[in-house]
Amino acid sequence: MISWLRKYRFKEYERRLKKAFPKHLEDDLKTVFSIIPFELNSIKFRDGSVHEIKNLINESKIKVKLGNEELEIPYRLHFNEPSKIQENKLTNRQKVILNCIYLRHHDGYLRERRLKELKNVQESFSAPFTFQLLGEYVFEILEELYNQLNDTRLEQYKRIALENPKYWEQTENRMISYWNAYYRGEFPYLKNYVGKIVFNQIRFKEIGKRQDEIIELGIDSNERLFIKPKNEHFTMIYRTATEVHWDQSNLYLYSPRPRNWTYLDWFNHIINVTNNECNCKLVLTNRTKWTNISEELQRKIKKESHNKVQNVHSR
Repeated sequence: MISWLRKYRFKEYERRLKKAFPKHLEDDLKTVFSIIPFELNSIKFRDGSVHEIKNLINESKIKVKLGNEELEIPYRLHFNEPSKIQENKLTNRQKVILNCIYLRHHDGYLRERRLKELKNVQESFSAPFTFQLLGEYVFEILEELYNQLNDTRLEQYKRIALENPKYWEQTENRMISYWNAYYRGEFPYLKNYVGKIVFNQIRFKEIGKRQDEIIELGIDSNERLFIKPKNEHFTMIYRTATEVHWDQSNLYLYSPRPRNWTYLDWFNHIINVTNNECNCKLVLTNRTKWTNISEELQRKIKKESHNKVQNVHSR
């Protein structure tokens, strides 16, 4: 009788986890399920204590539409991890699936470690799992999500937001609630909090157009305005014949030393060239570093950038 109940419970775990992934992954899921220790109800917590947990998947679930499929992702689960020997035998895609499953684990340190394993992952099925983490309370996880943010991930998050507007709103509200409860002392202004910075980048994102964050904006030793993107490289921008250049050693775009144009003119010009000629929108954030830029010029540049964003979203 006990053996039958255990077998039934294992099948129930598999059934619920299957609903969290697109149907085309069914064969890979079988392989991943074969190494997860569903049979172990004695769960070791971070403080060293061991707890007997009857049901290893919480009844709560997150419903997310991904393309033409509706997924049901468990809110929390309590499985022990498989052995590294077994895990190393998985294919790359199967490892991504396993890491996604453990992003729903009750242990925040484990979630953070598994998230780091997903760096540079392109698989779209992983996006709902990482997006859910944007609404959680562990600051280090938000920092890791920010560090991993690139155009591919932004595009995936934007599609999730468009397909699931209520879920998007709930996740952002949850992020704000945790900021207010735990991090407002360190970040008095919400606009400076990493969660808000990530949500704003998703909000600004246009489907089909690359987007990157400006991590530094300044005037260099040659009196040239430079713009340093987080991820993008513009090695061929000289072909636009627009007097915008790429410095490969410093990894930034730069203008000539101003003659008739102001630094503000050159900022607008570089942004327009990357947007219109390179199909890439560069955006300022509250984490942008300003180097040798006066407060007055900062204010003017921020105002111009704000107006550009407002114009895009009012169309």
